[in-house]
Amino acid sequence: MAPSGGAELSTTTRRLDDDVVVLAVSGEIDTVTVAALRDPLLELAGRAAAGGTVVADLAGIGFFSSPGIEALLTAHQRLRAAGATLRVVTAPIVRRTLALVGLQRELALHDTLDDALAAAGDRHV
Repeated sequence: MAPSGGAELSTTTRRLDDDVVVLAVSGEIDTVTVAALRDPLLELAGRAAAGGTVVADLAGIGFFSSPGIEALLTAHQRLRAAGATLRVVTAPIVRRTLALVGLQRELALHDTLDDALAAAGDRHV
């Protein structure tokens, strides 16, 4: 499945408490749209406190390519260096792509937002 020429990506950020922030993303992630994922994700990573969690909710993604992988890995590394955690809610295409490159063990992947929040110790929805 290739991205359409008019691919768009929409994001919404929601702070659930002092320690948990959810970045919900929908659309297609490719070289044209990746900045809409990468920029807010890295901004959140830069502000994360030790023990905090950033949840990248990618359940609404219909196309996912290598720029998205790079954005997730960079955020994961920055958050880990700060003592915080990245949790990723995956659409099937995202999970398949991450598994193909062997990242299902490196990243904390979840099927639903509720699962990711429960793993973060937060029950807010």
